[in-house]
Amino acid sequence: MNRRRGLGFWIRALIAILLILVVGAAAARRAAKQGVGTDFHVFWQAGHDFAHGLPLYQPLPGARRFIYPPFAAQVFQLLSLFPLKTAAWLFYVASVGLILVAARLTRVIVQQLERGRPPGRLPLVLSVMVSAAFILDNLVHVQVNLLTFVLCLLGIQSLIDRRETAATGWLVAATAIKITPVFFLVWAVIRGSRRVTSSLAAFGALCLSLPVLQRGFTQGTSDLTAYYQAFLQQFTSGGVIASFRNQNLAGMIYRALIPSASGDVYPYDYAYLPSLAAAAPWVYRVTAILLLAVFIAHLLRRRITRQPIGKLEIGSVFLASHLLSGITWKAHLVTLLFVSYAFFSLDPKRMPGWRRPVLWLAWGGMVVIGLGRDLIGTGLHHYMAGYSVYVWVMLLLFVLSFVRANMQVDKSVSP
Repeated sequence: MNRRRGLGFWIRALIAILLILVVGAAAARRAAKQGVGTDFHVFWQAGHDFAHGLPLYQPLPGARRFIYPPFAAQVFQLLSLFPLKTAAWLFYVASVGLILVAARLTRVIVQQLERGRPPGRLPLVLSVMVSAAFILDNLVHVQVNLLTFVLCLLGIQSLIDRRETAATGWLVAATAIKITPVFFLVWAVIRGSRRVTSSLAAFGALCLSLPVLQRGFTQGTSDLTAYYQAFLQQFTSGGVIASFRNQNLAGMIYRALIPSASGDVYPYDYAYLPSLAAAAPWVYRVTAILLLAVFIAHLLRRRITRQPIGKLEIGSVFLASHLLSGITWKAHLVTLLFVSYAFFSLDPKRMPGWRRPVLWLAWGGMVVIGLGRDLIGTGLHHYMAGYSVYVWVMLLLFVLSFVRANMQVDKSVSP
């Protein structure tokens, strides 16, 4: 018995060492490619500029624009303590660790919400597989989406555990680094107690004031104005990014209605309703308002009727953040790890009638969008993105999240 245990230990240790070596080598390979023009350089440069009192939203020639709040640049100061390539290596290794943390938190949260019937390992394995392409995209570009995803999961777990102050802190931090998780603040206010609102005000003020305190009032307020002008203003004034890379509601509608709206250099045109081109802005606004209204009304109804927090409800918040965000690159879809786990853990045998084939359709859709470019080829990849297959699948999952109450499969705990 002891011999077998000893052998098992050494096998696991060997596997762990091999994985560490593989991750270290992959990190070194990605770090060597970092320079002006890469995604990670934006974060590193922002941290450097923040620490040295330089403008944040005026990029170097050839560099990408920094489009994150000033608080993010303040956090990225930690990266600028190291040379660019060293910081990229460290961040890549940390991102691999965040994948493991995200998977564990996802499983723990769903198990907390389904204490009577926790899902097995297969749903988690399938979820990792269908979200692997998005996870790898983050690693390849050394992006920050895994960080904000984990912060959101920490906030979700804290709210479920009734630690509302901690929950608000995690969610505000995620939003202050990247604006997309703002939908989780709406969710926390509706589904939490009055304490959430006061905590939100306190943490929000803190994240706004900390950069001002370090940079000084004049530069700090100038940073906030520049952030609005450099990024938020284009969307508040009705701007839409119709590129096939942008998988949100706005991009889907504009590509479908306006010929060559995407402006991409690729020889593809995705408009299949060109006769409605003139109505595109109105179609988008009405659809977005309707989707947002349904989302908020659903949360309010669950609050009023004292319905417990459910896994698909949480998934709907992730989906809303992608569908209604101004930008949803495919690298942002790492959150589908949680969404797909919530759906894969549903039992089709407990769903009579039309619900069962619809669930199978949802499963199939998640598998399809989880196929990476290397598996399906560049041409099919462009057509899937241009015709917004990712958005259609997210819309299907979003709608199914609202009919969850009729499925009677979620057993959860109220905040």
